[in-house]
Amino acid sequence: MATAEPGPAPPKPACAVTFGSSTLLGRHLATALAASGRWSAVVVLDPSPSSSSPPASHLVYHRDVDLSDAEAIVSALSGAAAVFHVDATTAAASGSDGSFLSLHRLAVEGTRRLLAACRAAGVGRVVYTGSADVVAAGARDVINADEDSAPYPDKFENAVSELRAQVEMMVLCADGVDGVRTCVLRPSNLFGPGDSSLVRFIAGYARSPLGKFVIGNGSNMSDFTYVENVAHANICAEQALHSNAASVAGKPFFVTNDEPMETWEFMNCIMEAMGCQRPRINLPAKMLLFAASFSDIIHRRLGFQIFSTPLLHLDTIYFLSCTQTFNTSKSRRLLRYYPIVSLEDGVMKTVGSFSELSDNFGLSRKQGAFGSSKADKLLGSGAAADILLWRDEKRTFSFVTLLFLLFYWFLLSDRTFVSSAAKFLLVISLALFIHGVLPSQVFGFTVEKVTSDHFKVSPSALRNSFMCLASAWNGSIHKVRVLAEGEDWSMLLKVFAFLYSIKLMLNLQFKVLMGLVLASMFIVFIVYEQCEKEIDNLVAIAFVKVKWLMDRVIGNLPASLKAYIA
Repeated sequence: MATAEPGPAPPKPACAVTFGSSTLLGRHLATALAASGRWSAVVVLDPSPSSSSPPASHLVYHRDVDLSDAEAIVSALSGAAAVFHVDATTAAASGSDGSFLSLHRLAVEGTRRLLAACRAAGVGRVVYTGSADVVAAGARDVINADEDSAPYPDKFENAVSELRAQVEMMVLCADGVDGVRTCVLRPSNLFGPGDSSLVRFIAGYARSPLGKFVIGNGSNMSDFTYVENVAHANICAEQALHSNAASVAGKPFFVTNDEPMETWEFMNCIMEAMGCQRPRINLPAKMLLFAASFSDIIHRRLGFQIFSTPLLHLDTIYFLSCTQTFNTSKSRRLLRYYPIVSLEDGVMKTVGSFSELSDNFGLSRKQGAFGSSKADKLLGSGAAADILLWRDEKRTFSFVTLLFLLFYWFLLSDRTFVSSAAKFLLVISLALFIHGVLPSQVFGFTVEKVTSDHFKVSPSALRNSFMCLASAWNGSIHKVRVLAEGEDWSMLLKVFAFLYSIKLMLNLQFKVLMGLVLASMFIVFIVYEQCEKEIDNLVAIAFVKVKWLMDRVIGNLPASLKAYIA
């Protein structure tokens, strides 16, 4: 009996990806779909022009389609069996100026037309990828939340989350209408190479005045999701809709890397890769929430912002100080989704993609791998820099406490300076005597003795001190000789400014002057390090203005005096 030869394989269907060139997920998803071998073509629907670089596969085709054009969408979806709809709020689409109206037109109205076009074109499956932010809102922790225990909030903190929730509900409600089966994916904190959202936010935070501070206690956890895992979850969701629609259709699914991580540890990894120091000083989140709320009230009532930085917003502070983790057991059970790239590998791939950071992210390259800041160099890049720039909070706090005690002992108390110094030496002598008579072991603790070497001054240190004094004296004599020659007018202005500053300071009480000096030591340098570029620009502008004013004044002088000055 002859064996029947197998017939030709059925033709592979096509699929479509919205915003497949203007979003991080869209680009990776189009590449993953083409590499899966399941589709004859991957059509990218995006109003933005295609990338100048060639597509990763010959199966990927770009169609310049605006989601406001219903007929063009139906034509582009002809022959497609599945549509992967990417969150439009992250798209850098043409015509989107970031306003609520344009985002609503792009996301909500565009999704409504897309779903209608899917029904008209006979598309069988739609997978929408939104964000876990739709259920994580407000100043509350979301810990290991699943799809059933995390409803939509009564009030959204920002317009973008509300638009995403509207789109998500629209997609879920469209399930089963005219044979279209739908589901929704909710990735948490999507990131990856070429990221223009989360990584750009971290870059903006690093170069902002807040870049030195940790909001809250720094122990809050978050789920971060590498982009290739989200693309893989889309493939799993479409296959589940095809084979097990009754269990999957019309439902949302959380998608993460299943590796919750401290939010600030993740940010520190990205910051250090950008050449920035990790923040070390903690700021109370409640204080910043109050400041942000007050600024928002002033803006709504009077029409102007107190804080120009967009980082000081309520939803940003919530993200930086609250825990937001999600349970993906439902995705694993029904979608058969498991991360294919670990969080560590995802961070390394993202970090490895950084190039020309100052151009891509606007970093000033003032720290870390790109060299020390001017403030650090001015302080000698040693222990003094670490203390005055608050790099070691414990040492800085110890020095602040010690200086305050000395300031109080010598200046704020009612004692004279001589009596304060005498009592201070008496206390030190008594402490050293008691320390000297103590045994080497006290209740099991070893007492380290202070030897006489601690009080000796080496000849080299003494010689260097005298050399510094001699150098300062010789430099002063040189400046006096230059002034006497009457040829350096800039030097004369500097001397006048210095002497006038001394005159102003002498009008203050000595204890007030010392208090200002001590306080400014721990404020001026760190402010200059954080705002180095802005301060340098202001100084340069002031220098140009002063030079212009001097030239104008000299120009109005008589010719004889002008010739003498010149």
